[in-house]
Amino acid sequence: MQIGAPSPVQMPPTQLPNSALPSVSANSTPSAVSLTPATAELVETQVVTAALEVTETVPTLAIPTKPLPATPLPAVVVVPLTQIPETNEQRWRAQQQDRTVDDPPRIYIAQSSVTLWWYDPLSSQSVPIGTISGEFPVQAEFLLRGRQQAALEVPYRINNDYGLTAISEAVRGRMKAAGYSQSVEAYVLRTADIHPK
Repeated sequence: MQIGAPSPVQMPPTQLPNSALPSVSANSTPSAVSLTPATAELVETQVVTAALEVTETVPTLAIPTKPLPATPLPAVVVVPLTQIPETNEQRWRAQQQDRTVDDPPRIYIAQSSVTLWWYDPLSSQSVPIGTISGEFPVQAEFLLRGRQQAALEVPYRINNDYGLTAISEAVRGRMKAAGYSQSVEAYVLRTADIHPK
C-alpha cells in the first residue's frame, strides 16, 4: 500500500447460496439453474455497486445546429517591385563616372578640330554633332563609362553654338525625340590638344 495514494475500493465477496449453484455429477448433464431471489440480489448488488463507483459527472457538449462561419484568412498580395524608368538626364549621368562640376564653367581651348558628341538616351548611343575648335565652355569633367576615357561636358545650343549652325536633320530629329529642342549637354573626349585657357 502506498502512502498518500487513494486506496482502492474493496467490495466484500458475494457468495451464492448452495441452491443457486448447479449440481454436476460424473455421469449426468448439468441441471438447469433456476433464478432464485439470491441470484437477483447479486445482480442488483452489482448494479448498485457500479452506480456507487461513478464519482464524476461529465458535462455534455451542445453541438450547434448551424455551422460556425469560417474565419477568413488574411490575403497575401505580392506586389513586384518595379523600377521607376530613368529620365533622359539620369541615363546621361549614368554614362559619367567620377563627375566633377566646374562652377562657374571653365573655358578650354581646342588647338585642333575635335568632335563634339551627344549621348542619345533613347538609343544609348553617342552621336557626333560636328567638329569644333578654339574656345568653348566646360561645365563638368568626367570619365566616360564603357570607354574609360576622360571627357569634358560642353553645353550646346542646337544649331547655334561653335559654328555648328546646320547640323543634320537626322541628329536634330533624335534630339527632339529625346525631349531636347533648345539645347543639349554635349561632350568632347579629352586629348593633348585640349587644355584650359
